[in-house]
Amino acid sequence: MSVPSPDRTAVPPLRRLATVAATALAVLLAQLAVPPAPAQAASGFFHGVYASVYGTRDYHGYVPSSYRPGTPMPLLVALHGCTENDVGFDLLSGWSAEAEARGFIVVFPDQSNIVNPATCWNWFLETNQHRGWGEPAIIAGITNRMRSQYTVDARRIFTTGVSAGGVMANIMGVTYPDLFASVSVMAGCEYDCDVLQLQTARESGRRALQEMGSRARPVPAIIFQGTADLVVPPSTAYRIAEQWTTVAGADPVADSVVTGQVPGGRSFTRLTYRTTSGQPLVEQYMIDGAGHAYPGGCPCSLYGDPGGPDATALSWDFFLAHPKP
Repeated sequence: MSVPSPDRTAVPPLRRLATVAATALAVLLAQLAVPPAPAQAASGFFHGVYASVYGTRDYHGYVPSSYRPGTPMPLLVALHGCTENDVGFDLLSGWSAEAEARGFIVVFPDQSNIVNPATCWNWFLETNQHRGWGEPAIIAGITNRMRSQYTVDARRIFTTGVSAGGVMANIMGVTYPDLFASVSVMAGCEYDCDVLQLQTARESGRRALQEMGSRARPVPAIIFQGTADLVVPPSTAYRIAEQWTTVAGADPVADSVVTGQVPGGRSFTRLTYRTTSGQPLVEQYMIDGAGHAYPGGCPCSLYGDPGGPDATALSWDFFLAHPKP
Protein backbone atom coordinates (compact mmCIF):
# COMPACT_ATOMS: atom_id res chain seq x y z
CA MET A 1 0.00 0.00 0.00
CA SER A 2 1.37 3.40 -0.91
CA VAL A 3 1.57 6.07 1.75
CA PRO A 4 -0.13 9.30 0.69
CA SER A 5 2.16 12.30 0.40
CA PRO A 6 1.57 15.13 2.85
CA ASP A 7 -0.36 18.12 1.55
CA ARG A 8 2.42 20.68 1.12
CA THR A 9 0.11 23.38 -0.14
CA ALA A 10 -0.77 24.34 3.48
CA VAL A 11 2.84 24.73 4.64
CA PRO A 12 3.74 28.09 3.03
CA PRO A 13 0.77 29.93 4.62
CA LEU A 14 1.70 28.51 8.03
CA ARG A 15 5.28 29.58 7.57
CA ARG A 16 4.15 32.99 6.42
CA LEU A 17 1.96 33.30 9.53
CA ALA A 18 4.84 32.32 11.81
CA THR A 19 7.12 34.78 10.05
CA VAL A 20 4.60 37.59 10.39
CA ALA A 21 4.12 36.81 14.08
CA ALA A 22 7.88 36.72 14.72
CA THR A 23 8.37 39.96 12.83
CA ALA A 24 5.58 41.66 14.78
CA LEU A 25 7.13 40.53 18.07
CA ALA A 26 10.55 41.78 17.00
CA VAL A 27 9.09 45.15 16.01
CA LEU A 28 7.24 45.43 19.33
CA LEU A 29 10.38 44.66 21.34
CA ALA A 30 12.38 47.10 19.26
CA GLN A 31 9.79 49.79 19.88
CA LEU A 32 9.96 49.17 23.62
CA ALA A 33 13.73 49.70 23.59
CA VAL A 34 13.59 52.86 21.48
CA PRO A 35 13.69 56.01 23.60
CA PRO A 36 10.83 58.48 23.45
CA ALA A 37 11.16 61.86 21.81
CA PRO A 38 13.87 64.11 23.29
CA ALA A 39 12.90 65.79 26.54
CA GLN A 40 12.26 69.49 26.85
CA ALA A 41 14.93 71.76 28.26
CA ALA A 42 13.04 72.32 31.50
CA SER A 43 15.03 71.50 34.62
CA GLY A 44 13.80 69.51 37.58
CA PHE A 45 12.81 65.93 38.30
CA PHE A 46 11.78 63.46 35.63
CA HIS A 47 10.75 59.81 35.59
CA GLY A 48 10.25 57.10 33.03
CA VAL A 49 10.13 53.39 32.23
CA TYR A 50 12.72 51.52 30.22
CA ALA A 51 11.76 48.22 28.59
CA SER A 52 13.82 45.79 26.53
CA VAL A 53 14.13 42.07 25.92
CA TYR A 54 16.00 41.85 29.24
CA GLY A 55 13.27 43.37 31.35
CA THR A 56 11.54 46.57 32.41
CA ARG A 57 12.77 49.06 35.00
CA ASP A 58 11.45 52.37 36.29
CA TYR A 59 13.82 55.26 36.80
CA HIS A 60 13.78 58.86 37.94
CA GLY A 61 16.34 61.61 37.74
CA TYR A 62 17.13 65.28 37.98
CA VAL A 63 18.21 67.94 35.48
CA PRO A 64 19.81 71.04 37.04
CA SER A 65 18.65 74.57 36.29
CA SER A 66 22.02 75.25 34.61
CA TYR A 67 21.29 72.76 31.82
CA ARG A 68 21.12 74.21 28.31
CA PRO A 69 20.34 72.05 25.26
CA GLY A 70 23.37 71.91 22.99
CA THR A 71 25.85 72.43 25.83
CA PRO A 72 27.28 69.06 26.95
CA MET A 73 26.75 68.24 30.62
CA PRO A 74 28.08 65.33 32.74
CA LEU A 75 25.78 62.41 33.57
CA LEU A 76 25.74 60.21 36.67
CA VAL A 77 23.99 56.84 36.95
CA ALA A 78 23.27 56.08 40.64
CA LEU A 79 22.38 52.55 41.80
CA HIS A 80 20.61 51.92 45.10
CA GLY A 81 21.22 49.07 47.54
CA CYS A 82 19.03 46.25 48.86
CA THR A 83 15.71 47.12 50.54
CA GLU A 84 15.96 50.56 48.92
CA ASN A 85 14.47 52.12 45.82
CA ASP A 86 15.53 54.93 43.51
CA VAL A 87 13.74 57.66 45.46
CA GLY A 88 15.06 56.47 48.81
CA PHE A 89 18.61 56.39 47.49
CA ASP A 90 18.27 59.93 46.20
CA LEU A 91 17.16 61.05 49.66
CA LEU A 92 19.97 59.09 51.34
CA SER A 93 22.77 60.29 49.06
CA GLY A 94 21.64 63.80 48.19
CA TRP A 95 22.71 63.28 44.58
CA SER A 96 19.92 65.42 43.09
CA ALA A 97 20.86 68.34 45.35
CA GLU A 98 24.50 67.82 44.37
CA ALA A 99 23.49 67.79 40.70
CA GLU A 100 21.77 71.16 41.07
CA ALA A 101 24.69 72.67 42.96
CA ARG A 102 27.45 71.38 40.70
CA GLY A 103 25.81 71.15 37.30
CA PHE A 104 25.24 67.59 36.13
CA ILE A 105 22.36 65.26 35.25
CA VAL A 106 21.66 62.28 37.51
CA VAL A 107 19.47 59.25 36.85
CA PHE A 108 18.44 56.57 39.36
CA PRO A 109 17.46 53.20 37.86
CA ASP A 110 15.04 51.32 40.13
CA GLN A 111 15.33 47.59 40.70
CA SER A 112 12.05 45.66 40.44
CA ASN A 113 10.83 43.70 43.45
CA ILE A 114 9.47 41.17 40.99
CA VAL A 115 12.97 40.06 39.97
CA ASN A 116 14.34 40.47 43.50
CA PRO A 117 11.94 40.72 46.47
CA ALA A 118 14.59 42.61 48.49
CA THR A 119 15.13 44.99 45.52
CA CYS A 120 18.81 44.01 45.32
CA TRP A 121 20.51 44.22 41.95
CA ASN A 122 21.11 40.59 40.97
CA TRP A 123 24.88 40.92 40.60
CA PHE A 124 25.41 37.29 41.69
CA LEU A 125 23.73 35.85 38.57
CA GLU A 126 26.07 34.98 35.71
CA THR A 127 23.78 36.67 33.17
CA ASN A 128 24.21 39.97 35.04
CA GLN A 129 28.00 39.99 34.86
CA HIS A 130 28.46 40.44 31.12
CA ARG A 131 28.05 43.12 28.50
CA GLY A 132 24.86 43.00 26.47
CA TRP A 133 23.03 40.78 28.93
CA GLY A 134 20.59 41.13 31.81
CA GLU A 135 20.75 44.05 34.18
CA PRO A 136 23.98 45.55 32.79
CA ALA A 137 22.23 45.84 29.42
CA ILE A 138 19.22 47.48 31.09
CA ILE A 139 21.36 50.00 33.01
CA ALA A 140 23.38 50.78 29.88
CA GLY A 141 20.08 51.18 28.00
CA ILE A 142 18.80 53.72 30.52
CA THR A 143 22.15 55.53 30.28
CA ASN A 144 21.92 55.73 26.51
CA ARG A 145 18.33 56.91 26.73
CA MET A 146 19.58 59.88 28.80
CA ARG A 147 22.13 60.56 26.07
CA SER A 148 19.34 60.65 23.49
CA GLN A 149 17.15 62.98 25.56
CA TYR A 150 19.77 65.43 26.80
CA THR A 151 23.06 66.88 25.62
CA VAL A 152 25.46 64.68 27.56
CA ASP A 153 29.24 64.97 27.67
CA ALA A 154 30.33 61.53 26.41
CA ARG A 155 33.64 61.79 28.26
CA ARG A 156 31.95 62.47 31.58
CA ILE A 157 29.47 59.68 32.18
CA PHE A 158 29.93 58.09 35.59
CA THR A 159 28.28 55.48 37.79
CA THR A 160 28.03 55.03 41.53
CA GLY A 161 26.32 52.62 43.89
CA VAL A 162 26.07 51.39 47.45
CA SER A 163 26.05 47.76 48.65
CA ALA A 164 24.42 45.65 45.89
CA GLY A 165 24.34 48.83 43.81
CA GLY A 166 28.05 49.24 44.48
CA VAL A 167 28.72 45.74 43.17
CA MET A 168 26.68 46.56 40.08
CA ALA A 169 28.46 49.90 39.58
CA ASN A 170 31.76 48.02 39.55
CA ILE A 171 30.33 45.52 37.07
CA MET A 172 29.24 48.40 34.82
CA GLY A 173 32.79 49.74 34.83
CA VAL A 174 34.04 46.35 33.66
CA THR A 175 31.32 45.56 31.13
CA TYR A 176 30.98 49.06 29.66
CA PRO A 177 34.39 50.78 30.02
CA ASP A 178 33.68 52.59 26.75
CA LEU A 179 30.56 54.16 28.27
CA PHE A 180 31.52 54.94 31.87
CA ALA A 181 34.54 57.14 32.55
CA SER A 182 35.00 56.21 36.22
CA VAL A 183 33.13 54.57 39.07
CA SER A 184 32.36 55.01 42.76
CA VAL A 185 31.81 51.90 44.89
CA MET A 186 30.47 51.99 48.46
CA ALA A 187 30.48 48.75 50.44
CA GLY A 188 30.58 46.81 47.18
CA CYS A 189 32.59 43.89 45.85
CA GLU A 190 35.18 43.05 43.21
CA TYR A 191 34.25 41.80 39.73
CA ASP A 192 33.18 38.13 39.71
CA CYS A 193 32.61 38.66 43.41
CA ASP A 194 33.79 35.83 45.64
CA VAL A 195 32.10 36.35 49.00
CA LEU A 196 34.19 33.56 50.53
CA GLN A 197 37.36 35.15 49.13
CA LEU A 198 38.71 31.82 47.93
CA GLN A 199 39.63 33.38 44.57
CA THR A 200 42.43 35.90 44.58
CA ALA A 201 41.74 39.52 43.75
CA ARG A 202 44.32 39.25 40.98
CA GLU A 203 42.22 36.52 39.38
CA SER A 204 39.23 38.88 39.60
CA GLY A 205 41.30 41.42 37.68
CA ARG A 206 42.18 38.86 35.04
CA ARG A 207 38.52 37.97 34.63
CA ALA A 208 37.70 41.66 34.31
CA LEU A 209 40.31 41.99 31.55
CA GLN A 210 38.79 39.00 29.78
CA GLU A 211 35.32 40.51 29.98
CA MET A 212 36.55 43.89 28.71
CA GLY A 213 38.22 42.32 25.69
CA SER A 214 39.28 44.87 23.09
CA ARG A 215 37.72 47.65 25.19
CA ALA A 216 40.03 46.96 28.12
CA ARG A 217 41.31 49.95 30.05
CA PRO A 218 41.89 50.72 33.74
CA VAL A 219 38.72 52.48 34.88
CA PRO A 220 39.44 54.93 37.74
CA ALA A 221 37.56 54.01 40.91
CA ILE A 222 36.89 55.57 44.29
CA ILE A 223 36.02 53.10 47.05
CA PHE A 224 34.38 53.65 50.46
CA GLN A 225 34.29 50.98 53.16
CA GLY A 226 33.50 50.97 56.86
CA THR A 227 35.92 49.07 59.07
CA ALA A 228 33.05 47.81 61.24
CA ASP A 229 30.83 46.65 58.37
CA LEU A 230 29.18 43.35 59.35
CA VAL A 231 27.66 42.79 55.90
CA VAL A 232 30.66 43.38 53.62
CA PRO A 233 34.06 42.34 55.00
CA PRO A 234 36.34 45.42 55.09
CA SER A 235 39.01 43.46 53.22
CA THR A 236 36.73 43.56 50.16
CA ALA A 237 37.74 47.17 49.52
CA TYR A 238 41.35 46.06 49.01
CA ARG A 239 40.15 43.39 46.60
CA ILE A 240 38.32 45.97 44.46
CA ALA A 241 41.46 48.09 44.40
CA GLU A 242 43.59 45.11 43.36
CA GLN A 243 41.10 44.19 40.65
CA TRP A 244 41.66 47.58 39.00
CA THR A 245 45.43 47.67 39.57
CA THR A 246 45.59 44.23 37.90
CA VAL A 247 43.68 45.60 34.92
CA ALA A 248 46.19 48.46 34.82
CA GLY A 249 49.18 46.16 35.22
CA ALA A 250 50.16 48.13 38.31
CA ASP A 251 51.43 47.28 41.77
CA PRO A 252 48.55 46.36 44.16
CA VAL A 253 50.31 48.11 47.04
CA ALA A 254 49.02 51.62 47.78
CA ASP A 255 51.42 54.39 46.73
CA SER A 256 50.30 56.70 49.50
CA VAL A 257 48.45 56.30 52.79
CA VAL A 258 47.17 59.30 54.71
CA THR A 259 44.79 59.69 57.62
CA GLY A 260 42.02 62.23 58.01
CA GLN A 261 39.31 63.37 60.36
CA VAL A 262 35.86 64.75 59.64
CA PRO A 263 35.27 67.69 62.02
CA GLY A 264 32.95 66.30 64.68
CA GLY A 265 32.73 63.03 62.74
CA ARG A 266 34.68 59.92 61.81
CA SER A 267 38.36 59.42 61.21
CA PHE A 268 39.48 57.58 58.09
CA THR A 269 42.47 56.34 56.12
CA ARG A 270 42.79 57.21 52.42
CA LEU A 271 44.89 54.99 50.22
CA THR A 272 45.89 56.01 46.69
CA TYR A 273 46.99 53.57 43.99
CA ARG A 274 48.71 54.77 40.82
CA THR A 275 49.28 53.38 37.35
CA THR A 276 52.76 52.43 36.14
CA SER A 277 53.00 55.93 34.64
CA GLY A 278 52.25 57.52 38.00
CA GLN A 279 48.67 58.59 37.30
CA PRO A 280 46.12 58.26 40.17
CA LEU A 281 43.87 55.26 39.51
CA VAL A 282 42.13 54.23 42.74
CA GLU A 283 41.25 56.15 45.90
CA GLN A 284 40.18 54.00 48.83
CA TYR A 285 38.59 55.35 52.01
CA MET A 286 38.63 53.03 55.03
CA ILE A 287 36.28 54.69 57.54
CA ASP A 288 37.01 53.94 61.18
CA GLY A 289 34.11 52.35 63.07
CA ALA A 290 31.61 52.76 60.25
CA GLY A 291 29.13 49.99 59.55
CA HIS A 292 27.17 49.07 56.44
CA ALA A 293 26.04 52.60 55.66
CA TYR A 294 26.38 55.50 53.22
CA PRO A 295 29.24 57.78 54.37
CA GLY A 296 27.90 61.27 54.95
CA GLY A 297 24.40 60.08 54.12
CA CYS A 298 21.22 61.71 55.39
CA PRO A 299 20.35 60.71 58.99
CA CYS A 300 16.74 60.57 57.80
CA SER A 301 17.58 57.19 56.26
CA LEU A 302 18.28 53.91 58.01
CA TYR A 303 21.49 53.66 55.97
CA GLY A 304 22.76 57.20 56.48
CA ASP A 305 25.97 57.83 58.43
CA PRO A 306 26.27 61.64 58.79
CA GLY A 307 29.65 61.21 60.49
CA GLY A 308 31.12 61.11 57.01
CA PRO A 309 33.30 61.57 55.14
CA ASP A 310 30.94 62.96 52.49
CA ALA A 311 30.97 60.20 49.88
CA THR A 312 28.73 62.15 47.49
CA ALA A 313 30.95 65.25 47.31
CA LEU A 314 34.18 63.22 47.30
CA SER A 315 32.87 60.98 44.52
CA TRP A 316 31.98 63.95 42.35
CA ASP A 317 35.40 65.54 42.93
CA PHE A 318 36.95 62.24 41.86
CA PHE A 319 34.73 61.98 38.77
CA LEU A 320 35.63 65.47 37.60
CA ALA A 321 39.30 64.58 37.89
CA HIS A 322 38.85 61.36 35.90
CA PRO A 323 36.98 61.89 32.61
CA LYS A 324 37.24 59.24 29.91
CA PRO A 325 40.47 59.52 27.89
